[in-house]
Amino acid sequence: MAAEQYYDEAMAILARDGAAGLKIGPLCRALGVTSGSFYHHFGSWSGFVRRLLEFWETDQTDRVVRLARATADPLQRMVLTKELTLGLRHDCDAAIRAWAAIDPEVGRAQRRVDGQRRAALEQVVADVVPDAAEAHRLAVLGISLMAGFQQTCDPRDKDLLRGLFDDYQRLIMTYAGAPLGSGPPSNG
Repeated sequence: MAAEQYYDEAMAILARDGAAGLKIGPLCRALGVTSGSFYHHFGSWSGFVRRLLEFWETDQTDRVVRLARATADPLQRMVLTKELTLGLRHDCDAAIRAWAAIDPEVGRAQRRVDGQRRAALEQVVADVVPDAAEAHRLAVLGISLMAGFQQTCDPRDKDLLRGLFDDYQRLIMTYAGAPLGSGPPSNG
């Protein structure tokens, strides 16, 4: 069994049951493998957690940043970033945020991911909003919007999140000096 299958199932368990539900036994049962197979792949629980967090960071942050940067047009990059962000596993992110409050290693990973996401968003916004200080504040607002949504709403409510991100995009366009309705149309 590939390590990615363990990570995908662990993310599903986190999204459904939170960190308290993520244990070797339930994970192995869900995958139909033995705990020996788990230890063969990861050596220990802490080894698994470290690699799971690396997978999460790569899959849910690095991949999104790479895909967004592949688009040359700044307005299209902003729209693509929004669409890619809508596709994140927000229910899993919400569980990781809660887990981060009680596990220092998870907390470090969460802060690193938030920092990477903010920096990437700031680059996207700065391509549309000429003032660097405004672009920075708008990026912090965007990450805060996403994290707040994950913590205070049903993270599976994609319609609400799309509406919030559409509002956020309109706000960015006002800072860019464009009329409120300008920019590429939303797909929602």
